[in-house]
Amino acid sequence: MSAQIGNEVVFVGSSTSGSADQHALVESATGTVLQATGSSFTDNVSGAVWANTGRKLYVGQSLMNRVSVADWNGSSASWSTFYSSGSACYGVQFDRIRNRVWTLTGTTGSARELVCLDGDLNSPNYGSVITQTGSLSGAYRERWCLSFTGNLACVPEGFIGGNSFTLVDLDPSSPNYLNVIASAPVLGAASAGFAFSTACEISLDEQFAYLLWSGLSSAGLAVWDITAQAWVDFSTAPGQQDLAIPFAVPNAMDLSLDRSFAVISGQGGAGWAARVDFDYSTPSNSTVTQYAGLTVPNCDGISLSPDGTRVAVTSTAVFLNTPSELTIFDATTGAVLQTTTLAAMWNVYVTAWQDASPTATYGTFGQGCPGTLGTPALAASSGSRPALGTTLNISIDNLPFGVAAMASGLSSSITSGGLPLPFDLSIVGMSGCSQLVDALILDLVSEPGSSATWSWAIPNNPSIFGFVFFNQAFALDPAANPFGFTASNAGVGTLGY
Repeated sequence: MSAQIGNEVVFVGSSTSGSADQHALVESATGTVLQATGSSFTDNVSGAVWANTGRKLYVGQSLMNRVSVADWNGSSASWSTFYSSGSACYGVQFDRIRNRVWTLTGTTGSARELVCLDGDLNSPNYGSVITQTGSLSGAYRERWCLSFTGNLACVPEGFIGGNSFTLVDLDPSSPNYLNVIASAPVLGAASAGFAFSTACEISLDEQFAYLLWSGLSSAGLAVWDITAQAWVDFSTAPGQQDLAIPFAVPNAMDLSLDRSFAVISGQGGAGWAARVDFDYSTPSNSTVTQYAGLTVPNCDGISLSPDGTRVAVTSTAVFLNTPSELTIFDATTGAVLQTTTLAAMWNVYVTAWQDASPTATYGTFGQGCPGTLGTPALAASSGSRPALGTTLNISIDNLPFGVAAMASGLSSSITSGGLPLPFDLSIVGMSGCSQLVDALILDLVSEPGSSATWSWAIPNNPSIFGFVFFNQAFALDPAANPFGFTASNAGVGTLGY
């Protein structure tokens, strides 16, 4: 059963004691507990992510040494083992473009690598290992995150020092696939003395990576500009300054899809949750505001609803064997919408919203091939998303004659003719070019100059909600190669609201 917009199920995982830690599945709009029980499949939960329009739930386990999976039927979950590691699995993320599951695992904390698993329900190799990184060992790692497109991962060192910020290329079409492409010291944390990484995020447009850290004397949020390969400076004072977090022990974070704000939580004091509003043009004007009126002792987990309007936080009373709570509140005002009492759980630090992508999204992946004006570049026009009942505009740049053919399809792994993707186009004379998406439909676009826009008036039809589509542009460029065309990068969109 797919996620119900406005009443998505929230999974809550814990790490307490024994071998069958408690978990809960709660309706976000009503606060109704649909399932709450102990299970070996949810013992020592280190991360969770929903997939396949809210029908699958993948859970990383740090002591059971595996990734478990739940099939959700709308009222209950049936659990099984998805992947057995032989060592702790820290966190789990889902690549929606390629249907791949990633986890961080290794025999020791300083030998962990990202492991890629087949998450395609139609694949005969579902649950098997596809590949893994080999360059992360040597430093203790536990927290990490995956970009929406699955092209990038941030895997910081657990303890701030040296080149503790690390960005990894996970785009299979990239020459840097599986390698570290950025590594830098977190300069703003230098004055904190001992500090450690607590959470990280990558923006939907892959322009920024965010690292939340906590130190003995201070805490902060470091933001890495991926294009500029430099830290954002949040102060006019001399030297690099991270965004100061004025509350103790921040431990969790989530980022809005438009990267305009983030929500963070922490255990310090009586427990707290706060909103960070970013000003990227003048970073010093960014603000951190505590949500008032919340009672969240030992606040361990925080996450945004898929549409970015609501926040889920978990908290535990200060006494042993007392119930924990899941609180849902408004992301703008902080007004409490639901409070649900859960079982007696400690370390309730995982919350995962059931996601059928109700917020329309569009991202890019892969690499194009160069022509006489450089490599054709495809991207959604500013502010344009594939929302039902609207017009999606995709800009195509670096066109020598302002002419391109836009290919659209439903796959980035196989063509309608059965050929595997990516497909080497050298066979037709396009040396160095690849077809990255299934070309079910070809549209000609042309405009004066070196850019053109492809537009799609999306029907306001709920039956297409959640569909995923792919695009790639082929630019007319007779001087580039014998075939006379070059290829752009590719785009992937999810239809939503």
